[in-house]
Amino acid sequence: MRLARFNRFDRAVWIVAAAVIALIGVTIALGDRVGVTLDSVSPLGTARSTSRILIRFNEPMDRATVEPRFRLEPPVRGAITWTSTTMQFRPAEALQPGATYTAILEAGALSSAGRAVLSEYRFSFTVQPLRVAYLAPADNIPQNIWLVTTDSNPTAQQLTFSPSGIYDYAISPDGSRVAFAETNTSTGTTDIKILDLETGSLEQVTNCIDASCTSPAWRPDGAFIAYERVDYNTGVANLGSSPRRVWLIDLSTLPATTRPLFNDSQLLGFDPQWSADGARIAVFDPGTAAILVYDFNTGNIIGVPSRAGSSGALSPDGRRLVYPEIPIIDGISVRPFMRLVELDTGAQTDLSTPDDPFEDTRAVWHPDGVRLAIARRYLDDRYTRGYQIVLLNTQTGALEQLTDDPRYANQFFWFDPTGERLLIQRFPELDINMQPNATGRPEIWALDLANRDLTLLASNAYLPRWSP
Repeated sequence: MRLARFNRFDRAVWIVAAAVIALIGVTIALGDRVGVTLDSVSPLGTARSTSRILIRFNEPMDRATVEPRFRLEPPVRGAITWTSTTMQFRPAEALQPGATYTAILEAGALSSAGRAVLSEYRFSFTVQPLRVAYLAPADNIPQNIWLVTTDSNPTAQQLTFSPSGIYDYAISPDGSRVAFAETNTSTGTTDIKILDLETGSLEQVTNCIDASCTSPAWRPDGAFIAYERVDYNTGVANLGSSPRRVWLIDLSTLPATTRPLFNDSQLLGFDPQWSADGARIAVFDPGTAAILVYDFNTGNIIGVPSRAGSSGALSPDGRRLVYPEIPIIDGISVRPFMRLVELDTGAQTDLSTPDDPFEDTRAVWHPDGVRLAIARRYLDDRYTRGYQIVLLNTQTGALEQLTDDPRYANQFFWFDPTGERLLIQRFPELDINMQPNATGRPEIWALDLANRDLTLLASNAYLPRWSP
């Protein structure tokens, strides 16, 4: 029997094959030593009070082995979700401005293939102070968006330079973008645009031909924007402008896409607002004289009859709605009062009544989901020209007076993400001599709930919003 003889080429092939096998073995051995790595983490360096913590792994993970090994120091409660190889931690409460946090992933988490995270990972960030956005000047055109710090020496910065002016706007939940409605003076139409506050890039996200698109409202995860649309119907005989309807912008698509909130064109709506978890949205429908609460998880619509023309305020968990109601007695509208409804059961509780010596017109939930800031004007010996603000505990009924200055009317207000301060648009109804103020202009103030200190942030300004 003759043995096969290897020529020089055959020997070279075998040498290369052996080298490849050896290299694979070394790679496997080193891979086991390196283990699972992190492709990216955020935030790094600085963060906002509403920031979420992201960790992206270099391979799919056994999630049950990862989550128990993640924590923040100091401790923060929250929920974890996943998108592919990225873990996202959403704090249950706002991060404290000025505080430094350290995110920790302990060693031992496993990938789906069984490889381990061999070393502990740590990264830190400091939460930047809150800022406030507003429109100015209130007494002249065009109005643009400004941003002011909330420290002891407030400093303002102009964000937009629109020649036609900004109609209204909304700050994204993470504070990185602002959506605003701007009118095209040549066409008379209004579109929604988004300004990235970190890069300065500007993007138009609606194409409202022969229409006006305004009043943007961000979903808490930043993936959708609800807005109001009115179609002009130019050139259509015997047909005027349409009533307002709520539409949605889907920012997860490229380019962004839009669609009506309701498939039923008979359902109208304006004044959109989201629950804190983004699962529900409330709008006011003048056609049915009701607040419509749409549940995205079930597709169900809950109707809450109301005559006040406001969508009220959804609680952070989206399960309760507080709204002003205007009763009709003998065909006459009487003073408004505040009503609370449990959306899952329909149970109603009147937080005030038409017989009380005051009227309530607006309410905003504290982030704790228990307390309410309410615009109230007393009609007895505590009377003031403008509305003052009270804080009502919906569980105990305890009431605190937050503002009590007869010179000022408190028109609009919002809690900051931490619930420690209240942002207020105020108007000086009276001058220092307690006479009607003919030169008054709206002002922006911040109220510290702990010590009741009021800080003036901007004058001749309106429509303030917290910017995390």
